[in-house]
Amino acid sequence: MSSECVRGPRFAAPRCVAVALTALALLGGSAGFSPVPRALAGASADTPLEISGKYSIFFNGFDIGTVRLDHRTAGRTYSASSEVQISALLGAFRWKGTTRSAGTMSEGAIAPSGYDFQYEGTSKTGSIRMGFTKGTVTSLTAIPETIDPPDLVPLKQAHVKSVVDPLSAIVAVSRPAADPCGRKLAIFDGKQRFDLALIPARREAVPAGRGGAAVEGLVCRVKYTPIAGYRDNADTQALAQSAGIEVTFRPIPEAGLWVPYRVAIPTIAGTVSLEATRYDVSAPGLAEIALVD
Repeated sequence: MSSECVRGPRFAAPRCVAVALTALALLGGSAGFSPVPRALAGASADTPLEISGKYSIFFNGFDIGTVRLDHRTAGRTYSASSEVQISALLGAFRWKGTTRSAGTMSEGAIAPSGYDFQYEGTSKTGSIRMGFTKGTVTSLTAIPETIDPPDLVPLKQAHVKSVVDPLSAIVAVSRPAADPCGRKLAIFDGKQRFDLALIPARREAVPAGRGGAAVEGLVCRVKYTPIAGYRDNADTQALAQSAGIEVTFRPIPEAGLWVPYRVAIPTIAGTVSLEATRYDVSAPGLAEIALVD
């Protein structure tokens, strides 16, 4: 989570997309409004369920990249992955990030076991790897190593307890809900510990896909609260005070799901947004649901 999304410097796009992805993670690709999606009603608790979403990334209306988010559950285990690719300034600036996470589920509780984030760009490459035990980060490797700036709020051991990584948050909020807003999670991304909360904002019409009539979507405002591992400066305060980060949900009635359709993050330089182009929900031997724009 970077305060540069508020300032909007020249190459803030990857960091702003990271904010948007974390917002998507908090929302969860399968925030359902029925106990079992109707099209998947034949599935047992152990039936593998796969959910895949594809998004386009826009900056001030220009298409600058793509995002793919996938998550799979089977019995008490889950896995999730994402891939982000950005190209700007006619290809002079490129950035790619891949993330994987896995863990177990028990009575709605999520227990991550491992998290891996790899990135490479025009100016640098790096990675973050974390191991978890019962909700506590027990191992952490970040490459390259960096020198902490003087205004960094230090992390303490208490800050990495009872947390989930951004991708595990996708699964954490996939329990049935009549309204996707009104959620909050404690997240640690390997560098920063923060809370993200969803606050109901309004309802608005969103495209139904394939030229269908518009449907009523739900808009949630995303509140970012830094806890530790962040720079205590005016930029971070501005992001924490921002009321402009929003996520719009679109219903898929056939599957009994709300899915995140759009994430918008305003910056001084313009707006970074992610917008869904395809969403698939499937289980072996059962009907597949596809939402395509």
